[in-house]
Amino acid sequence: MEETVINLADKKEYTVTAIRNGENVQICPVCSLDRKKSKIKCFSYNAEKGVGHCSHCGVGLVKKVEFIKKQEIKYIRPAWRNNTNLSDKMVKWFLSRGISQKTLLDYKITEGAEWMPQTGKEENTIQFNYFLNGELINTKFRDGRKNFKLVKDAELIFYNLDSIKNAKEIIIVEGEIDCLSFIEAGIKNVISVPNGATKGNNSLTYLDNCIELFNEELTIILALDNDIAGNNLRDELARRLGFDKCKKVTFNDCKDANECLVKFGIQGLIDCIADAKEFPIVGVFTARDISEDIEDFYINGFPEGTKIGIEQFDELLSFHKGYITTITGIPNHGKSEFLDFLCARLNVLGGWKFGMYSPENHPLHLHFSKFAEKFIGKPFSGENKMNRMELELAKRHFDENFYFIKPKEDFTLDNIIQSVKQLIRRKGINAFVIDAWNKIDHHYTGNETQYISKALDTLSIFCEINNVHLFLVAHPTKIQKDKQKGVFEVPNLYQINGSANFFNKTSNGISVYRNFGEDKSTHIHIQKVKFKHWGCIGSVSFNWNHDNGRYHTTRWDNSNWLLPKETQSKLIEEPLKIHPNKNFDSEPVFWRKEQETDEIPF
Repeated sequence: MEETVINLADKKEYTVTAIRNGENVQICPVCSLDRKKSKIKCFSYNAEKGVGHCSHCGVGLVKKVEFIKKQEIKYIRPAWRNNTNLSDKMVKWFLSRGISQKTLLDYKITEGAEWMPQTGKEENTIQFNYFLNGELINTKFRDGRKNFKLVKDAELIFYNLDSIKNAKEIIIVEGEIDCLSFIEAGIKNVISVPNGATKGNNSLTYLDNCIELFNEELTIILALDNDIAGNNLRDELARRLGFDKCKKVTFNDCKDANECLVKFGIQGLIDCIADAKEFPIVGVFTARDISEDIEDFYINGFPEGTKIGIEQFDELLSFHKGYITTITGIPNHGKSEFLDFLCARLNVLGGWKFGMYSPENHPLHLHFSKFAEKFIGKPFSGENKMNRMELELAKRHFDENFYFIKPKEDFTLDNIIQSVKQLIRRKGINAFVIDAWNKIDHHYTGNETQYISKALDTLSIFCEINNVHLFLVAHPTKIQKDKQKGVFEVPNLYQINGSANFFNKTSNGISVYRNFGEDKSTHIHIQKVKFKHWGCIGSVSFNWNHDNGRYHTTRWDNSNWLLPKETQSKLIEEPLKIHPNKNFDSEPVFWRKEQETDEIPF
């Protein structure tokens, strides 16, 4: 499939080849004709983001599309081949995996030649056909070398999705053969994810497309592969669908459902389902409940948090899902501005999606303009403002990653939490913002301190259960000026208006302080870090770029963060002097990453 792209620098248009999934490496349309080695593939194009970059000439190209209105995606539908007359070799192979020929026929498993990009030639393949309402939606091809592919530009859905309609209990597995294994055992209300699991972020677009099928009364058994990637996918599915509705299966010494079927037979597989465990109740744990976490911590240590890509800050603090970061500071010192910068960096570097309850930044279009400046690296208005294509690129990115929260009813904490719950379920957000605490409708009688304590407990438990991070902005009480220096002192979390619990019950604490003297710098004071593995107490000085709303330590950065990473300048800057608290390690402890696995994901 070909697409028209444009060079934002000179407005020239070019034609490139596009594929829906992943990067497509090809000849650069700009510089290849002028090179001696004109056939070298030096241009990488991402059709999903609509951006491309050449590693030779450095040009960045953006898809020429009218993005004013969000267009409905048009998926192709593969043709039904009806090659259900399987070869003896294929039938025998499935029999060796415990799956009968009858099951293969019932679930329309086909066989045939297919060109596989991994080998660059046609291969004989198993074909798993994905149906919805009896219509063929997609097909997954598998060759003898365990290479996989789905139909280009077809919709991603769960395998065997029709089986769960009107079901009260369903099973979710990681592969089609695992799905057929349960069917062989007489359990038919089972579906498989279409593209396996990864150790990084699991994008569950196939869940977004059918979220309405997972009603509140449904019991969901998660029977994913017994490895790190499978556990990550299991936990993300449980987070999106609701931990209270989900159970988890362990296959003992087996990797997955099919291996369990081969080793222990149908009854062994049925026993695994019968032994499915509920996710632990918050606040009630046994060593058995957290045995997997104990083993993982013993082997891999404390997981590394998400960083913002500025070395001086990253040495002091990284962010983990499931916790609260409280931000305070004197009015007009840039609390909201710095928080938006943090969110933008966590989104760009960590893939975090955000729910934004931020009345401090109303109207909404004004808030968007601030984010657009940070992402694009240019002013939103004025002589040197971003062009139309850059604006539409920012709109599209923001539309898919940030969601404004404005409850229809009163802006109470309960209503905000309900909106966040829906965003977790439907959009898969990883964090949310409350800016600020005093912009919530607080309805309480009696002691304010007790109310705040209970509210923070509610938020803390909510974050833990749903594995989301909360950034909470809270204003300090009236700060007095230093009589000798004539300037305000740096506020701390104990000085937040209402209760000292803002310090006691938060995980991380940040104070934003702006120097209105000659250097006009902004000082970020890390005043609390829950665990030493996350960082340490200290401070970093930033300069604020008025043109794009970005914070810098040593140099300006005006690059477009939404273009491919190759075009972005590296944001690890020269270190500044850091002032750690003597009660904490001066150097943070970073634990090794999860070990690589030889498993081939679907």
